[in-house]
Amino acid sequence: MAMDLTGFVPRRKEIVIGTKVFKFSELSIGDLATFEAEMKQQKEAANEKRRQRLLSYDVEIDAVELLKLIDQPITDEELEAQMETVAGMGTLAYLSLRKAYPEISRDDAANIVTMESLGEITAFLFPEKDDSKKKPKITKKQ
Repeated sequence: MAMDLTGFVPRRKEIVIGTKVFKFSELSIGDLATFEAEMKQQKEAANEKRRQRLLSYDVEIDAVELLKLIDQPITDEELEAQMETVAGMGTLAYLSLRKAYPEISRDDAANIVTMESLGEITAFLFPEKDDSKKKPKITKKQ
């Protein structure tokens, strides 16, 4: 039997951007899975272009070596790096905003987020990455 999630609302934060208040919702595992699937699709498309370009060269290429070079799955490090790009943040903002604004488009979400608001949005979406809460490391001189 499926759990009834009627009335469930994820944690939200209202962030003032320009002259409007926007409700950002925390990201769920499902949101991150959606992001990961999109990044995999983009990587596969890029791999296919590389594969076709390499095959178009007039040289003999070992198929196994080609697969080793091209068909690598997306790594956690690549996924995390993609989250920190402008496009990645736009996608994550869209995934967050669509819970409060189901009609929002990706372009709308990308146009809402400003460089000024990016820090506050990032701190909310990724609280464990909020560097302002970290204490500086003190190292002893030897």
